[in-house]
Amino acid sequence: MMNKNSSGEFDVIVVGGGIAGVSAAVSAARCRKSVLLIEKSVNLGGLATNGLISWFEPLCDGNGKQMVFGISEELIQLAIKYCFDTLPVEWGGKNTEKHRYASRFSPTVFSMALDEFVISNGVKLRFDTYATYPVMEGNHCCGVICESIGGQEYFKADVVIDATGDASISQRAGIPTVAGENFMTYMAHFFDKEKCSPEEHSNTLRKWEWVGSDLFGNGHPNGMNKIVCNSADDITDYMLYGKRRLLERLKTKDRNSFDIMTLPAMPQMRTIRHIVGASEFNAIDGMEVPDSIGNCGDFRPNGAGKHYQMPYGALYNPEFDNILACGRIISAPVGDGWEVARVIPVCALTGEAAGKAAAAAIDGKCQVAEVKVFG
Repeated sequence: MMNKNSSGEFDVIVVGGGIAGVSAAVSAARCRKSVLLIEKSVNLGGLATNGLISWFEPLCDGNGKQMVFGISEELIQLAIKYCFDTLPVEWGGKNTEKHRYASRFSPTVFSMALDEFVISNGVKLRFDTYATYPVMEGNHCCGVICESIGGQEYFKADVVIDATGDASISQRAGIPTVAGENFMTYMAHFFDKEKCSPEEHSNTLRKWEWVGSDLFGNGHPNGMNKIVCNSADDITDYMLYGKRRLLERLKTKDRNSFDIMTLPAMPQMRTIRHIVGASEFNAIDGMEVPDSIGNCGDFRPNGAGKHYQMPYGALYNPEFDNILACGRIISAPVGDGWEVARVIPVCALTGEAAGKAAAAAIDGKCQVAEVKVFG
């Protein structure tokens, strides 16, 4: 039986320390709220760091217009602050070959910088802590039960933000969710001895960092099976398959010619599950929504010039008064909506909005659905 004595009380609890969770936590803290950020691993950044998906997708529309600002822009600058970048000249970098406001970055260095960013903004951070279940009274979330090396704990909150990437908190609270499908992706970072020669070293570190990423699936060819993640068995099979494929490839190489620097510390699935919200983000070019929280572009090669508005209603289910979602689990249908919503700049955008909305609900003593729209 769970002891419901609280281990701590906070205005806002954010579950999940990926880009969306970091943005939500910092956003709420900047609104002078006490915030607990719970992360099950020991590194912040989620797919961008633990998952080695180390490309900060464009903040612009592909035609020179910046679409995403705020914490998202702070984070792209933080991602390249202490290590290499591929930022184009027109956005303050030195890359003359690319033109979108995007950059490669070091996932390991970015992860350490995120620690500093979160703590300096007054967020209470808990690593190696698994948020197992929300404590519900009807459709109201009183707090979150957690498991850690110290045992079982219960943290109370006025508002809970689900930034888990798989909507596990929302689903366990009773919010309807939709499962997605994922391509088999396994990326690992390594170095090649030949790429580390003095001649190559005179180029840039980013060259051999990006050369050292390996994507299985050959660009997701037509007919490639997709994977639904419903259980630990699914994740285990997914990770074992990726590692087995990588090992098979390594067996064909000279064992003295390379080393694997980093394996992904989480499954590289982008669309595991999302909530059913008050409204959906459908990524319709030029469509105005009455509850817009901001604008974004389209990171895909065919997305240049497209402009989308993000509805606040995609961040909550109206039947639940104090739970918000952000990142790749917002209400967005399979297809363009979910594809656009799942990347770093949009995750930061929805995270920042969720943090502000949580603070506004607390200040206004109202439900998250009643928060005045902001943009």
